[in-house]
Amino acid sequence: MNLHMSRRIVALASLAAAVVLFVAVNVVAGNWLADLRVDLTQEGLYTLSPATRATLAKISEPVTLRFYYSPQLGREVPSYGVFADRVREMLQEYAAVAKGKIVLQMLDPQPFSPVEDRAVAFGLQGVPLDQSGAQVYFGLAGTNSTDDQAIIPFFQTDRERFLEYDLTKLIAGLANPHKTVVGLATQLPLEGDVMAAMQGRPLVPYVVLEQMQQLYDVQTLGTDFAAVPSNVDVLMLVHPQKLSDKTLYAIDQFVLKGGRALVFVDPDSETQRLHPSQLNPPGMPNDSNLDKLFAAWGLRLVPKMVAADRANAERVNAGSETNVQPVDYVGWLTLKADGLSRDNPITADLSQINVATPGVLEPLPGAKTTFAPLISTSTDSMEIPADKFQTPDPAALLAAFKPGGKKLVIAAQITGPAATAFPDGPPKGSDQSKVAATDKKDDAPPPAQIKTAAKPIDVVAVADTDILDDRFWVQVQNFFGQRVAVPSANNGDFVTDAIDVLAGGADLIGLRSRGTAVRPFTLVQAIQRAADERYQASEKGLEDKLKDTEQKLKDLRDKGTHQAGAVDAAQNQAIENFRAQLLTTRRQLRQVQLAEREDIDRLQNWVEFFDIAFIPILVAFAALAIGSVRLRRRQRRAETG
Repeated sequence: MNLHMSRRIVALASLAAAVVLFVAVNVVAGNWLADLRVDLTQEGLYTLSPATRATLAKISEPVTLRFYYSPQLGREVPSYGVFADRVREMLQEYAAVAKGKIVLQMLDPQPFSPVEDRAVAFGLQGVPLDQSGAQVYFGLAGTNSTDDQAIIPFFQTDRERFLEYDLTKLIAGLANPHKTVVGLATQLPLEGDVMAAMQGRPLVPYVVLEQMQQLYDVQTLGTDFAAVPSNVDVLMLVHPQKLSDKTLYAIDQFVLKGGRALVFVDPDSETQRLHPSQLNPPGMPNDSNLDKLFAAWGLRLVPKMVAADRANAERVNAGSETNVQPVDYVGWLTLKADGLSRDNPITADLSQINVATPGVLEPLPGAKTTFAPLISTSTDSMEIPADKFQTPDPAALLAAFKPGGKKLVIAAQITGPAATAFPDGPPKGSDQSKVAATDKKDDAPPPAQIKTAAKPIDVVAVADTDILDDRFWVQVQNFFGQRVAVPSANNGDFVTDAIDVLAGGADLIGLRSRGTAVRPFTLVQAIQRAADERYQASEKGLEDKLKDTEQKLKDLRDKGTHQAGAVDAAQNQAIENFRAQLLTTRRQLRQVQLAEREDIDRLQNWVEFFDIAFIPILVAFAALAIGSVRLRRRQRRAETG
């Protein structure tokens, strides 16, 4: 009895000790391990990047973030509820890492409440869920100590991949209100299509310019200026065509004085061709160059030649809506990681760039500057005259393609010593005292010409202007009157990365790569490409047979035989032969397409097997093995016991 009681007491004491230990572990974990997290997601979705941590470390004065979220939205649309949880957790992580420099408020904007009124005053987007008129909110409003404001009107699930970038960009703008000044000189309608506006359509800027305006102070300079304002940090030239010597000299002196430049030229600007303007009326040449300054900087744009790439070509429909013929269009390129420099911070973290009929940049022999490629084609590329793309035939371009076996550079960074492009002195009318009013000084003599750069120049040259066009890299959606941009490539990121690096502020670089984690099924694409090549070969054979039959029919007519019946019989026989060949070829085409589908289906079945069944089967075998080992051990114990 005493032994039984002692065992019960020991059991109760052990249970009490376990409860105390459990509570103690939870208390200790809550106090000491609250900030400890393990992120097991493949892309590190819940881990703040070094760029974000660097941005948070630079916050000098508190930033207040107000997260407005209506729980009803999550109850009605569960996908938004899951996304809201992630936004909330990310904001809490930001506040923890900022160590008191971020004040986080979680607010529920009940209908017709003061909290909702404040959300509306900030400019957040309310969305109705039913016919009652009540609206739900899912946005963020940030303020700093100087009353600057920045908002995310409504968190879109389509932009979930860009969450860290959007949050860090908002905080960076509030933490550092003194923005980089970008001087924009463009002959393309980046600020909106004026011709369309004259016809009554809204003036909508390109998405890349909208992104720039969120991050920088963008000042439009026009295309005819005598000097670059002294407050400009980075000069962005887009599609320079027939610039005056006065303007070229201003750019030359700006760069030699230490100014940084981002230049976009193009042997065939499809953007200009599709969007004519007063500066570029229809029918005008759509190429651009900066050859005089490029020569002084140690590079050149290969005149009127397009960098075509078969390996990175985008697939287009070369047929019609009823007769779809997918063809690799060697003028439109989707350049992945192997075409982007991993040694340069501008492109190191990007994953995809889309370009259209880009040009070729080359370093000049004997140049003193360093020519560092940023964006390049594959070795399966060649130079094609730009006039071939004015009214392109994708199938013909692909059939005539002969790769040169070397990579072609589309964008490069040029650094190093340089001399002026005007060794004989300033051109007439280039008086640099003709600048903005803030730079004018009464009776001030024009500045002396700079012959040689005082420090290494820093220029990024891009041989494509279509890289800026929305249609090649971003889809713009309308969400209750709000424009939502969903990128499919890193074109916009490339521009802002280049500006950040040139201006010396690259904290946001590294965030954008998470935004477009495009993961195409490359093996499926390879299978489809090979099958399409077989299909096209069969189709070409069919066309050859058709031409041969037509020629035979023509020969029969030209014989001029008096036996019309014999001629008709021969023609009918030729037609019947062709029809038989046509049916045979169609069966071959169907077999090719079926084989393609079978290869893809077989691969999909294997993927589904490994994804769904392989692990349970493996666990089952492991359980059987462990059970078998334990059974043998028990049998041995029974035999020896």
